[in-house]
Amino acid sequence: MWDKIYFNAQNVETETDKSILIKMPSKSAYEGMMFWHPTSLVREEGGKGYHLSFSLSDTWQFKVFKQYKNKTKREIILSPDQMREAFGISDEAIKRAVEAEESSHEEHYLIVSEPAAIDKDVEVDESLKR
Repeated sequence: MWDKIYFNAQNVETETDKSILIKMPSKSAYEGMMFWHPTSLVREEGGKGYHLSFSLSDTWQFKVFKQYKNKTKREIILSPDQMREAFGISDEAIKRAVEAEESSHEEHYLIVSEPAAIDKDVEVDESLKR
């Protein structure tokens, strides 16, 4: 089953033609770590380009690593459930913002009606005439 995890555009470290390097949230146990994800599975969700999401399957595993000066320091494998947990706080907040933005885009219609004609004789005050 496919799922979406929402995140901020600030979490994007770098982007190539085929993949995006995404930083883990600072409020998670994996702060300072990052992972590569296919560009085709990352979508802009709203917030003027600030809200993004990445799609994942229940069978995937993510290789999350910490890197110093182009040397990989530490590498761990995370399951989709661990990823949902790590992105949990920001995911829920952004999900609510995206849903609120989508609901505000409902179509609204302006109903224009012709005003009723006034059938009164108009009298002009003599002092206003030239």
